[in-house]
Amino acid sequence: MSAKDLMRMEKIVLEKVCWKVKATTAFQFLQLYYSLIQENLPFERRNSLNFERLEAQLKACHCRMIFSKAKPSVLALSIIALEIQAQKCVELTEDVECLQKHSKINGRDLTFWQELVSKCLTEYSSDKCSKPNVQKLKWIVSGRTARQLRHSYYRISHLPTIPETVP
Repeated sequence: MSAKDLMRMEKIVLEKVCWKVKATTAFQFLQLYYSLIQENLPFERRNSLNFERLEAQLKACHCRMIFSKAKPSVLALSIIALEIQAQKCVELTEDVECLQKHSKINGRDLTFWQELVSKCLTEYSSDKCSKPNVQKLKWIVSGRTARQLRHSYYRISHLPTIPETVP
């Protein structure tokens, strides 16, 4: 089978699904795992896990290139497992193990990514990360690019204001 045959077959499959192919993201796994864990919690313990906090932790991880190599399901479960440990929700460790089993996540993989997530979140919450280096936040463009940008600004045609009328 040649590369051309594979490309032709891939095109056929994509046409059959109307070119609507979307990958499942770590955020979607985080939502799914969170909702499954919430269902098993007694009502008075539902506030022990905060989804906004989990989402913020996932965003912090996505700022590091290494996490692009993680499987989305493993990354999401790593974040939830670490948060459960941090909140000392011992009754939820069994739920994490159940999710791990049903998601077919290897124990070593989960431990590996949990360590990386833990390290990332520790660095993210440190003083080193709290104050951005202003020097790194400045755009630096060449003189030629700056001249081109200035001229392109004047080429933009300004639209007339649309009058508002009250019916």
